[in-house]
Amino acid sequence: MGDSADVDVEGYLRALGKRIRILRLTRELTQEELAAATGMSRNFVSLVEQGSSGVDVVRLVRIAAALEVPIEELLRTP
Repeated sequence: MGDSADVDVEGYLRALGKRIRILRLTRELTQEELAAATGMSRNFVSLVEQGSSGVDVVRLVRIAAALEVPIEELLRTP
């Protein structure tokens, strides 16, 4: 296994946020609507989409369900 210090966490969070944003827009949802569907605040959804905030597994499951995609779709590497 590689050294965990070599992992580009910030890049991964940005890529995750970009995928969530693209999927949200494809489904014509606002951040407010995604937030309501997941039980999160609009501000938190915004931070996730910007790659400025990490997100736990439970929230990822809720986001995937709201966007009607398998969680793997959110977690795939670019």
